Amino acid sequence: MRSLRIAAAVVVGLAILGTAFAQLWRVRPGRPSRPSAREALLSRQNDELVKLATAADSGTLLDFNGILIVVDQALVQDLLQAVTPFEADVGSGFHVKVDSADTAFGDGVALVSMTGTASVGGASVGSQVTVLAAIDVVELHPVSGVLECRVSILGVDAQDAGALGRGDPVGQLTEALARGGLALLLGPLEIPVSVEDSLKVPAVESKRLQIAAENLPLRIAVQQVKAFGGRLWVFVDAALAPGPAKTEVAR
Repeated sequence: MRSLRIAAAVVVGLAILGTAFAQLWRVRPGRPSRPSAREALLSRQNDELVKLATAADSGTLLDFNGILIVVDQALVQDLLQAVTPFEADVGSGFHVKVDSADTAFGDGVALVSMTGTASVGGASVGSQVTVLAAIDVVELHPVSGVLECRVSILGVDAQDAGALGRGDPVGQLTEALARGGLALLLGPLEIPVSVEDSLKVPAVESKRLQIAAENLPLRIAVQQVKAFGGRLWVFVDAALAPGPAKTEVAR
């Protein structure tokens, strides 16, 4: 009960803070209509925390009937560090190079934070940027043994937006990343797991019991994904896949 009260207090606190951000937004003239990356993250965390608190209150936070795969944020951190630095042309003339990447799986968001530099039009000088993204889609490929995590953009913060062009270059960079640039830059995060795509029943031959060997295909599908406690909780539904109907032969 105490943990639920704490969760509810956190949700209310974030809601108040989000309202304060919205009011500050309206009273500051000349500010672009686009929220900053940190404000976009705060809004997302607020929404996800409400869902987690509701699930905890109803007893469905870890309610599932299939397979649970738990991915620690440190594992994803190691995968990112293994390929850092990385860079790509992300669209609209922007080029982004990521020098460091961090992960934080909590408050309902599987956050991937990337820091590096962005330039436009082939310029040798650009701006330091921070790209915030979140793991939104998780697919399980049992044949290859890969858990594929794809990320979506939350927002971009630039230290020197003027070095990236006129108008709203940060907004243009954010749109370029959202339209497929982030996939070109980062690509999917592939985590090796061990999940069988079939159920093998061995043959049994004895004086009293005879069972023929069977290889039953399984239908594996990700049901839902939750992020809290420094981990990504992937709920997987596993069921026998429908096979071809057997035809009886008359004797």
